[in-house]
Amino acid sequence: MNSASNQRDRRQVTGNIRDFLLAADELPSPRGAALQLIELARDPDVRIDAVVRVIRSDPALSGFVLRAASAARFGRTERSLDLQQAVIRLGMNIVRAHAVALSLVTNRPKVTSKRFNYNAFWTSSLLNAAVMEALARHRGDLPAAEAFTLGLLSEIGTLAFATGAPATYDLTLEQAARGAEPVETVEIATFGFDRHELSAVLLADWGLPTSLADVVYWQCDPEGGGFEPDSRSYRLACGLQLATKLADTCLAAQPDPDSVATIYLRAAILDLTPEETRKLAMDALAELPMWTDLVRLPKPTITALPSSWVD
Repeated sequence: MNSASNQRDRRQVTGNIRDFLLAADELPSPRGAALQLIELARDPDVRIDAVVRVIRSDPALSGFVLRAASAARFGRTERSLDLQQAVIRLGMNIVRAHAVALSLVTNRPKVTSKRFNYNAFWTSSLLNAAVMEALARHRGDLPAAEAFTLGLLSEIGTLAFATGAPATYDLTLEQAARGAEPVETVEIATFGFDRHELSAVLLADWGLPTSLADVVYWQCDPEGGGFEPDSRSYRLACGLQLATKLADTCLAAQPDPDSVATIYLRAAILDLTPEETRKLAMDALAELPMWTDLVRLPKPTITALPSSWVD
């Protein structure tokens, strides 16, 4: 979303998104255990043992949830958790979001945009999540589980574009590659909304709290969202922009100076020095192979290590 986005009517944007979703060829859609958890979450009286039974039915989801609630995320001195403890610690919203993400990773769509790389998208999303988690751990005033979830699903609108309108999105990406405008600007010109606005609507539909969907909506323009400067939502939105740019930079063939400048700007707003920012990136990169192994993605290639960035 660019800085002009706050001048557009959000109701109109949402209406455009609803029209797109109705007309889409195919959309990212949770299946199996994720779908069951979405249904269970609608019951305010759902018992935790019912949730645990659903998670246990999917070994990959069990591993993902246990890892998400492990000692690496909440203090390395704790003992290993069982599934019930993991669900209690993460909370139903976060467990459901992780189930949705894992379902989407493992159920590759039949058709996507030819210019869209499915494995690269999820590798970047996992690194984005790892950066958000590392940032939350470093600051100590952000919810680590929420931060990880935001990083993991904040770009899901890109997948929806690539599956919902693959031919049109090919043209959109080609136009963005030829010009100087950000891809979000070209998406707005083509569809009436960008990937982040689409992501926010999808996440709200899947049951994530509105407060988190709002952070995703405004991630490219945290100041445009009307968040209080000292609010958790503003810090999460700033962190999300930092994490996305950082993940893109680490996975790019070479660092882009504009993206690096944005990383350091957002880092400064979050009281991170350049050295701390690079360490945060290295911590996240160290976690990435474990996550890609867990969801059976190819081993990532890192070509732009933070030590090669320019201040």
